[in-house]
Amino acid sequence: MEKEKTHNISKSQFLTGVQCSKALWFYRNCSDLKAKTDDAQQALFDQGNEIGQLAQTYFKGGVEVENEYWDIDGAIKKTEELIKSGERVIYEATAQSPDGIYSKIDIFRKLKGKNEWDLIEVKDSTALKDYQIWDMASQRLAFVGAGYKIRKSILMHVNNGYVRKGGLDVKQLFTLQDCTNEVVEREEEVKDVLPELLKVLDKNKEPSVDIGSHCNKPFTCDYKEHCWSHVPEYSVYDVASGKKLNELISMGVLNARDIPKDFSLGVKTTLAVNSYRDNSVIVDIPALKEWIKNLEYPLYYLDYETAGPAIPKFDGTSPYQQCPFQYSLHIQKTKGGKLRHLEFMHTGPTDPRESFVKSLIENCGEEGSVVAYNASFEVGVNNNLAEQFPKYRNKLKAINNRMVDLLKPFMSRSLYHPKQMGSASIKAVLPSFVPDMSYDTLNITDGGGASRLGSLILEGKLEGDTLKESIAALKEYCGQDTLAMAKLIEVIYSHINK
Repeated sequence: MEKEKTHNISKSQFLTGVQCSKALWFYRNCSDLKAKTDDAQQALFDQGNEIGQLAQTYFKGGVEVENEYWDIDGAIKKTEELIKSGERVIYEATAQSPDGIYSKIDIFRKLKGKNEWDLIEVKDSTALKDYQIWDMASQRLAFVGAGYKIRKSILMHVNNGYVRKGGLDVKQLFTLQDCTNEVVEREEEVKDVLPELLKVLDKNKEPSVDIGSHCNKPFTCDYKEHCWSHVPEYSVYDVASGKKLNELISMGVLNARDIPKDFSLGVKTTLAVNSYRDNSVIVDIPALKEWIKNLEYPLYYLDYETAGPAIPKFDGTSPYQQCPFQYSLHIQKTKGGKLRHLEFMHTGPTDPRESFVKSLIENCGEEGSVVAYNASFEVGVNNNLAEQFPKYRNKLKAINNRMVDLLKPFMSRSLYHPKQMGSASIKAVLPSFVPDMSYDTLNITDGGGASRLGSLILEGKLEGDTLKESIAALKEYCGQDTLAMAKLIEVIYSHINK
């Protein structure tokens, strides 16, 4: 008689299963289907590790369980040994319940004079999120099941109200939030779900789970590329949600091109779908003429690159506050005139903000429109700079008052190309209307990549040829953004003048 299979499951695997049981099965049986970790994901992992290490300094005198991630039995044994030796603060303590779930905890803290412990989970978020309750509830189940008396489940997260002044104050950087009630309540659901997920691991065949919103919530699934391989590039998932999406799927419609013309969608979505279906460019000449009236020459095409680290590096900054380290500026004195390019690039591990402001004010002049794509971002950065450097407030406000948002005519569908496939991002708009310009060939292809490189420069983590190459890539990327705006203004004029 074949021996019945027995399984255990880690906290992270449990969370994967809560999001999608098929993803859990893939994790255990088809690791080759997992998407490769890209730079953005790696940056988030690195940030989480940095936050975790810093959190340990909040509870001084602790000892870390340093067993390899796969050595669960060794980590459990080491945890027990540290407790027997009298340790009251343990980092990465590990436990497993008889139910089969095991977990590490960032900070395992024993109450003074009592045989009770607090579970302290560290996250780089700034508030409690629902998936974190599942996370902490599965942790609690593992430790309670292992025989530990647990008092509180505490979320230790980043305090975005903290403003750095001088040295980093770890006590102010973090907030400890007692989540015991929410976690204990969710623990009952964990007990119900856990046996079902363990059964999934017994199956020889992947579970049947349809694709849907859960593929992206709370995180984009590592196996989405595999499960969505049959989905067209522009599909009903891009244009509808909820009841509307379900209705389309029940009709057997997957490609956005096949959506019936009489199907009710929002005005802008309908315009985008019709454009895609008919392969036709939308041109609303009266609306474009009305928008173009906002332009006053000379034009200053402006784009910022910023870094928003979880751990504030400079005085006067808060966690995740956008710190500008670069701008590109193309200046055009007359309609159709030559472009002059100016730029600012901070290249060292020092505060870039005041130098950035001085250069910006000097180069933006005092007259003419400042054109940005999604100008609310640049306006917001300028407002923060005005608060932090009051002596430049009036001039920064004056720049904001001259700001014109180039996103608006494309977002409103006053000018829209079917190749945009619903997006008004400059990354989609530019190659649609200016085919010889694309971001795909650049070393940096999006703002997230620029921000990550900028953060490394501001933290002094790049040097030598790597630093030079990174600076060159950032200049090329940011410079293309402002050149793109100039090209798109030409496109708008060409349609108005037809």
